[in-house]
Amino acid sequence: MLFAVKGAVSIGLMYWVVQAALARDGVEALEASLSRVSLAWVTVAIALQLLPVLTGTVRWRLLLCAQGIRLPFSWLLRSYLVGRFIGAFTPSTAGLDFYRAWDVARETGETGKSAGVILVEKGLGLLAVALVCLGLLPFGARELLGTGAFVVAATAAFGSVVGIGVLARPARAKVLLRVLPAPLRTRAEKLLDAVSAPGLGAGVLVRGVALGLVAHVSLSAVFAATGVALGVDVRLESLVVVGNAIVIATLLPISIGGVGVRESVAVLLLSRVGVSVTDATLVALLGYFAGQVPALAGGVLLLVRRSARDGGATGSYPHRATR
Repeated sequence: MLFAVKGAVSIGLMYWVVQAALARDGVEALEASLSRVSLAWVTVAIALQLLPVLTGTVRWRLLLCAQGIRLPFSWLLRSYLVGRFIGAFTPSTAGLDFYRAWDVARETGETGKSAGVILVEKGLGLLAVALVCLGLLPFGARELLGTGAFVVAATAAFGSVVGIGVLARPARAKVLLRVLPAPLRTRAEKLLDAVSAPGLGAGVLVRGVALGLVAHVSLSAVFAATGVALGVDVRLESLVVVGNAIVIATLLPISIGGVGVRESVAVLLLSRVGVSVTDATLVALLGYFAGQVPALAGGVLLLVRRSARDGGATGSYPHRATR
């Protein structure tokens, strides 16, 4: 039922966007916009979508190694791409995150550590998103998004730091659990022990945040590239601000793969700087299609992996985990 509701949200938002584009601009505007698309800048958008895959895999491997789990970079990259393929059909990043946690747990037997690393990674990613939002303040973000958005960003940054601290230093967090009733406290301590990620030094965490900054800026810049590809008359930094808002909005688990949400946010924000509904919609759609390139690569790898297993290949790596 929840999946159906999210599907209805995606369909409803897309219907509103398409109807608005046709009513205000007409089919002729769509044809004119598509005719002037720069394939070179679309290629740049695709390259910018591939960069977060590489930085995400590097960060994932960094955090796994800090927990004593060592897997080849090629194996992790393949798993990340397959996760992107699955994530294309699930809300937010749920498919990507669950698949990677499951894949490493299946390969190493370290279910708790695998899940804990993903949780730490999410905290580092959220902190990076908040820092990018705050960093965009001097570039017109306040005017486009309002001050409230950055209060939320600052709150998210604080929450992510607390969450990372709890996972990285579980002993300190257990002190706070003493206020809970004994049965509930015992369960909470067991859960914390299962997913905690001790041993994460300051250097690892700083590098994790830095990689997250590169990934999020790249994803935001995708929509700047598609805006340039369409020739929209908007400052580049404003396009990056809008791209940042689009990326954050698609992280909300209210639609399937961000479909409808992405386009609606683009229309609402770009209309404030004089961009037509048709062009705003195409900015979002081109960014979405650019993101499907790594997802499609993951789909191919998934088929190859299944074919190899059906043929008897195991694809496992001996001595892959160090405890």
